[in-house]
Amino acid sequence: MVDRELRKIARRRAALDAEEARWLREAERCQIWRELGMVSALDYMERVLGYAPRTAQERLRIARALGELPVLTEALAGGELAYSAIRELTRVAMPSTEAAWCEAARGKNLRQIEELVADHKPGDRPDDPRDPEARMHVVRLEMTAETYALWRQARQSLEGERGASLSDDEVVAAMCGAVLADKGAGEPTGRAKFQIAMIVCERCRAGWQEGAGVKVPVASAVVARAECDAQHVGSIDEDRVERAHQDVAPRVARLVWRRDGGRCRTPGCRSSRSLEIHHIVHRARGGSHAASNLILLCSACHAAHHNGKLRIAGTADQLDVERAHVGALQTAVLRTQAKAALLGLGWKPAVAVPAIEAAMGALGAAPTLERLIFESLRRCAS
Repeated sequence: MVDRELRKIARRRAALDAEEARWLREAERCQIWRELGMVSALDYMERVLGYAPRTAQERLRIARALGELPVLTEALAGGELAYSAIRELTRVAMPSTEAAWCEAARGKNLRQIEELVADHKPGDRPDDPRDPEARMHVVRLEMTAETYALWRQARQSLEGERGASLSDDEVVAAMCGAVLADKGAGEPTGRAKFQIAMIVCERCRAGWQEGAGVKVPVASAVVARAECDAQHVGSIDEDRVERAHQDVAPRVARLVWRRDGGRCRTPGCRSSRSLEIHHIVHRARGGSHAASNLILLCSACHAAHHNGKLRIAGTADQLDVERAHVGALQTAVLRTQAKAALLGLGWKPAVAVPAIEAAMGALGAAPTLERLIFESLRRCAS
């Protein structure tokens, strides 16, 4: 009897969660908080529904997601899946994949569902290959008022140095990098930066990083970043112990450090913390360990480059650096200017816009405005 009643309560609670999600979407659509003198949906949920800020934000995220996921909504309303399970599934499920995720989650507890979702991105199916880069590890910290104040000051200092707002992941990575840096920070020793334990498969180049007794799978970009300046200890599967060696000779590392002034070479960064040696031409593409192919980058810029967000080319003396969003912004500006020019010449938008897109495709990356207008006019005329 007790079990039966508890199951009934769980089903009613799930149905109420589904109903609340529907009404939250309606409240957001009509912006009900404005009529009540509140500033946002989160403000309304905190004041009226009693949710904490993070809980309110998460509830609203799930409500929005369920608006496009009828299968998961039905499973929640019918009590087939609990709200905690739906919370995890909405991180990866899409309209085309929700049925597969719903079926895969049936009969599993929350921990099993979390493992099922981990290492997958939105749009993946449950049986798709796992991607370690997609997994986010949640760490909950409790601090005294004094430590919390220090945390905020440290974060503000890092953001001021980088000249941009940093995510929690970037802040913690910068702090850990500073702690794990060589003794006598600021003095180049030539010793390889990455003394942390990382295991790399020689066949598929997959990598795992060891952290206090736990092997954590990492993305290929993390492995490539570590191999820019790492110490090798040989195979761990053989009895014979090889002599440890590093690719970049200590004398070359010291030269690069002095030449670059102990600062990150990315324009606009110039950070002097958590510095790492980077190969401009990647080792996988035949890049050498010569000083002309090596520069200093801070950990944030180094990670951004290997994740495809920062383009670095040229040589150490003539460095060419471009952020991915800058190139996209320049392309958007070119399109806007070319469109204005063609409309000013009397062409209709229905003719001008396709002509500009065709010209962009033919000209490739970073054409001049004059060239783009000329090629677009040719296509307008035809």
